[in-house]
Amino acid sequence: MTAPIDQHARIANGIISVSRQMFALGEQIQDLNQNWQNLSSANALNAMPTAPLTPTGALDAADGTPNPAHPIDTRTTDGATIERAISANDLAGLLTFLNGIHGAVNGQAVTANGAAPQLIAKCL
Repeated sequence: MTAPIDQHARIANGIISVSRQMFALGEQIQDLNQNWQNLSSANALNAMPTAPLTPTGALDAADGTPNPAHPIDTRTTDGATIERAISANDLAGLLTFLNGIHGAVNGQAVTANGAAPQLIAKCL
């Protein structure tokens, strides 16, 4: 059975809408990337206080020195405005993933990023 024309129109409009969203997302990613570079965010995030996670996922005792593989300690003044305990390394990985989306929006080839699902899950 053939679908009614209004269903096809909804699909077409959905494609148009998502395409507009992808364009806007590409612009947002470009802005994030430029600010990341211009403000040396990687260096600043790497220097923030960190703490390992307990087996239950809570922040443990603070590290003696920042460890970019451990989540930024959101209990500290520096980390309090970051909405989720996530490591500087993971943030850099997420930006790499986002830059791939930006590249795709601009017609560039994008390589697979196998870490993306796990990194995105840390933001949910």
